[in-house]
Amino acid sequence: MRVRPATAADNEKLIAIEQLTPQGGQIQLVSERKDYFFRAKKFADPIFLIVEDEEEDMILGIMGVGPVLVRLNGETRRGGLVFDWRSNPQAQKGLPRHMFRLWQAAHKEILSRDLDFVFGYVKEDNERSMGIITRFGAKIVESKDFLTMPVHAPFCLRRKEVAKVTFTAAPNEEQDWQATAASFGSQDLFPDRSQREATREQRERYLLGRFSYQGSTVKVWDTSEEYTNRVLNIPRLFKAIRPIFRIGSKVLPLPHIPNLGEEIKVWQLFDLILDKPEDLNPLLEKVRQAAVTRGIHYLVIALSPEDKDYQQIAKKAWVRPRYNLFAMPLKEHIPLPHPPTYLDVSYL
Repeated sequence: MRVRPATAADNEKLIAIEQLTPQGGQIQLVSERKDYFFRAKKFADPIFLIVEDEEEDMILGIMGVGPVLVRLNGETRRGGLVFDWRSNPQAQKGLPRHMFRLWQAAHKEILSRDLDFVFGYVKEDNERSMGIITRFGAKIVESKDFLTMPVHAPFCLRRKEVAKVTFTAAPNEEQDWQATAASFGSQDLFPDRSQREATREQRERYLLGRFSYQGSTVKVWDTSEEYTNRVLNIPRLFKAIRPIFRIGSKVLPLPHIPNLGEEIKVWQLFDLILDKPEDLNPLLEKVRQAAVTRGIHYLVIALSPEDKDYQQIAKKAWVRPRYNLFAMPLKEHIPLPHPPTYLDVSYL
C-alpha cells in the first residue's frame, strides 16, 4: 500500500469509484463528471492524493486539499479546503487503516504549505470520514442544508412583478464585489480579494449571471455541463405515480420523478440578498422560468439554519441534504469559524 499524488492517468479509475457510491434512498443517483479533476483544477496548487494497493492495482481512497485565502475572525488566513475525500467501496476491509494513511500523508503536505487551518464539508451521515478527522482534532462548527426546490410549479403568480426581475449575464465585477462584501464580508470563510482573483476563470465559466428584483438579488452557478447525476434506481411505486406527479406539478411544487438512466441537472443559487422578504417569490420565479427553458430539474441553495433567510426558503425545499462544516486549527491562537459562515460556491 502506498500514497502518491493523483495523475491524469488515474482519471478513469477515479470516475469509476465515484460511480460505485450512489447517493439517495429510494431514488438512487450516481454522480458523473467528465473530468474527475475538475474540482482540483479550481485551486492554483492543490494537494490531491490517492492511496493504492500496488499488488491489486486498485485505488483504495482519494483526498484533495485546496489552499484558499479567507477571512477568519476579521483577519485573512491561509485555509485548506478538504474535498473529494472518499474510499473505494470495493475496499471496505481495512478502511480505517488506508484512510488514516491517506490523511496522515495529506496532513504532512498541509503543514508544508504553512496553512493556518483546514476545513471542509462532509455529509451528515458519513460517520466514517467524520470519525477519522475528528480523531485528529477537527470540530464540527456548523451545518449547511442544501435546500432543493423542484422547478415545475411557479413560485409566484404575479406576472407583472415577475416581469420586473432583470437578468445580468456578466455583472460589473467591482460593483458586484462591493455588494457581496457589504452583505457577507463580515462572515467567517468569506474569500479574500486575492482569492477572488484566483477563481476568476471559474466565475467566467460557471457563473450564469445575476437575477435582480428591486433591491434583492441572487446569482446562479451552472456546472451542469461538467457534473450531473444519473438515475441508478427507481422504486416501482415511483414509476406508477410518475404520471400523477407530472400533472399535479403544474399547480403544486412536486418533485420531478425521473426515468431510469436519466440525467438530473441542478442550478446552484448563491449570494442571495433580500431587501424585503416578499421579494423572494418573484426572484425565484424568474430563475425557475430560465431553468425550465434550459432543462434544469432543481434549484439548490446551501444555507445554515442560522442564516436569516433560511426559514423562508426551507418551506419551498422538497429535500434538504445536510452537510457538516468541520474545521481544525493547525497553529496556536487560530480560532474556529463562527457561524453563520460564508459558503463559496466555487468549492462545489
